Amino acid sequence: MWLIGFVGSKVGRLVVGVLGVLGSILLVFKAGQKDQKQKQEIKDLESYKETREAIDEVPVSTDVDTALKRLSKRKGVRF
Repeated sequence: MWLIGFVGSKVGRLVVGVLGVLGSILLVFKAGQKDQKQKQEIKDLESYKETREAIDEVPVSTDVDTALKRLSKRKGVRF
């Protein structure tokens, strides 16, 4: 019963109003974080797609001599 009396008072209405505003700000902030996370995830997937396409475009060589020349030019690093 005291809760109803508190909310009906001037101080109670002020507290409820402030909490409402803070809750609204928090909701907008969280929505912005979620949107940014989704944008970053899309950007990461597009980057992965470009990398994967570049890898898939490289012709596969079964010639050992060509592979050895390529590795010796790159000091043994494969890419």
